[in-house]
Amino acid sequence: MALGWKKEYLRYTAYFLSVQNAYKGRADLKMFLEILLSLVTISIFGVFALRPTILTIAGLYQEIKTKKETLVQMDSKITSLQSAQNTLNEQSAILPILETSIPTDPEPEDFIRQIRGLANKDSVSISGFSIEKVTLKGEATSEGTGAMSFSGAVAGNYTNLLTFLQDLENLRMPVSISLFNLSLAKDKEAVGLGLAISGSVPYLNAKN
Repeated sequence: MALGWKKEYLRYTAYFLSVQNAYKGRADLKMFLEILLSLVTISIFGVFALRPTILTIAGLYQEIKTKKETLVQMDSKITSLQSAQNTLNEQSAILPILETSIPTDPEPEDFIRQIRGLANKDSVSISGFSIEKVTLKGEATSEGTGAMSFSGAVAGNYTNLLTFLQDLENLRMPVSISLFNLSLAKDKEAVGLGLAISGSVPYLNAKN
């Protein structure tokens, strides 16, 4: 049994020695093995050395991608805000007109001033004018839109009265005329016809 073991040992020893001699004797084989081992070594160390760098680059790429998406969303929001601001700037001139057209509270003084302006413009005389009682200050009786009722009488010639009536309907402050009556002027100082008018002016009835 001991002789068999020695025999196998000698056989493998002779084999490795022959391989070693062949390696030393052939320069091309030696060079090939050295290059192969160098490449394997470089590859192994390269993987471990470059792995953190590769992971860092991948993380930076994902971060840049996320930031680009965020920038796109921000640009979209900025564009929407700019569009809204431009629309507001374009319509800003209309806002005071809207507030005047339908006031938040009854404004009898402003309405009477407009009536006087129309009468002067259309050359008619105001015989009388009254406005129904409204709440100017304090708690409103009800929420929602309200209406300020009025009645009045003007005198003048037919053409001027017709123009006054048309201008009254076309006031910036919307006027709803419920009744008008044309008759001969009863006032001794008035000459021509008399026009009796009843109607209302809406307002938003905001809480004070």
